[in-house]
Amino acid sequence: MLEQAGAMFDDMAGMLSRIRKKIYGERMAYFRQKNEMILTEMVRFVEQAGVQKEAEVQKEAEVQKEEEAQAQKQREAAAQVAKALADAVEARFAKRGKINGRIGMDINLMMIYYVFPAILLTESECAVPLADAIRDEWRGRFRDSGQIGYTTYEELSNTFQEKILGMF
Repeated sequence: MLEQAGAMFDDMAGMLSRIRKKIYGERMAYFRQKNEMILTEMVRFVEQAGVQKEAEVQKEAEVQKEEEAQAQKQREAAAQVAKALADAVEARFAKRGKINGRIGMDINLMMIYYVFPAILLTESECAVPLADAIRDEWRGRFRDSGQIGYTTYEELSNTFQEKILGMF
């Protein structure tokens, strides 16, 4: 699963250089279009883990128990996706088992600016649990990622200013 996930970080330096509001919107559209299959695979894997069986459940307690079981399956699937993504990134960028500090910071920025918002833009009900699982895996696995978090594309885009003091 997610053998091509490392390709999400192609042209990392170009994607992160001189980001402004308009440019960020264009680059996000490009990122989503380029990585649509990977993002879809990630979300579908988690969604399919939570698909309920078609057998009818008659009692309310059984319904609640079944919903909890489905949610647990989705969390487990999200953790598998997070591990696969982290493995792909590690395989692509690690040298002698470690990722260079500079590259690690760029990877974290790619995650914050592009990967997390792109996952949330899928508008799947599994997007938030998936983003949580990836964030938790990232914090545990990569150095200097202990405080990594995520936000939506809209919130992040609104933090950019079109002009600074009338310049640009």
